[in-house]
Amino acid sequence: MYGKTRNSLNKIQRLYKIHQMISRGTKPKAEDIAKEIGCGLRTVYKDIEELYKMDAPLLYEGRYGGYYYEGFRPWRFPYEDTILGNNLSILSSAKLLLTYFENTPFYAEIEDILNNVCKIQVDSPLLSRIALAPTTNTTQPINAVIWKKICEALTNNHVLKFRYLNNNWDSDLEETVLHVEPYQLLIDEGKSLLFGYLREKKAVRLYNINDMYDILETDITFKLPENYEFKNHTGKSHFGAFTRYAERQYKIAFYEDAIPEIKLGNWAEDQVFTDDIDEEGYERTVVTFTSAQDMRVLDWVFKNKAYAKPLAPESLVTRWKYNVAVMAKMAGFDVEVDYSLLDKAAKLEREGK
Repeated sequence: MYGKTRNSLNKIQRLYKIHQMISRGTKPKAEDIAKEIGCGLRTVYKDIEELYKMDAPLLYEGRYGGYYYEGFRPWRFPYEDTILGNNLSILSSAKLLLTYFENTPFYAEIEDILNNVCKIQVDSPLLSRIALAPTTNTTQPINAVIWKKICEALTNNHVLKFRYLNNNWDSDLEETVLHVEPYQLLIDEGKSLLFGYLREKKAVRLYNINDMYDILETDITFKLPENYEFKNHTGKSHFGAFTRYAERQYKIAFYEDAIPEIKLGNWAEDQVFTDDIDEEGYERTVVTFTSAQDMRVLDWVFKNKAYAKPLAPESLVTRWKYNVAVMAKMAGFDVEVDYSLLDKAAKLEREGK
């Protein structure tokens, strides 16, 4: 056998790779093809027979030559469009993956892996014409030493001990040193986050790695729970790296221009769309779902501007009303802001309402 077998190349991909080699005009021999693709000579000969069955104008030149196509007009491989489409999708996903890990110590390793994968992809001028639109969510640079300590703790299931800046969520803690069982590393909206179990609170938390300092990997081990993955702690919704309180039922009404896009989205595992008429006679689509990501849901509502209105839970509706009133006042409208709504919303959240 020549080279290492690449299991990721199926028969059609293999035939197309052979077609590409022959199309270059270098007249490759069967041995050259086997070495390039990573398969045995018997497989190459079978694939050549398949090309003949596809009516490829394939010829073989004497003792020192190899395979070539007859005539001057290039022969078009029957499945070329499908293969190009698949590989362009793969490359798009690869480029997106790289942007998530930019400025992290993993970037170079992931880039090498993707480059090795792309070597077996189709050579096409279109591949260089794929780009990601500029975004403000550039991943923050991460200290390699801190990253290494976190990765070692993840590998060994060791408790991490560290201090944390901006610890508003647990501001009532008397201890400034936290003990966290690290579960997962997450990258979301340009931030590298550690998801884990805070022993002082007996609850899961998210920590921005750039706000962690005096980090120490202890020799205290812990057992990784079966439901450790972050996706199991969002209450079935898909609004990025945020989780707070217990899961609750949400109902959001969408109007006019927002409706088509909303119906295409995968917002939660249990989402239900209901078309109806509101009390003022306007057509709307109501999305009902379960979530533990209240602030991200509120951001989603405001992203849809005047075309979204929260209906439940009461805490979300209360926060929305407060923010709408503040924005109206800032816009110059004569409205009175009820600042007690913030305290009311916080109380409702603690009560699970």
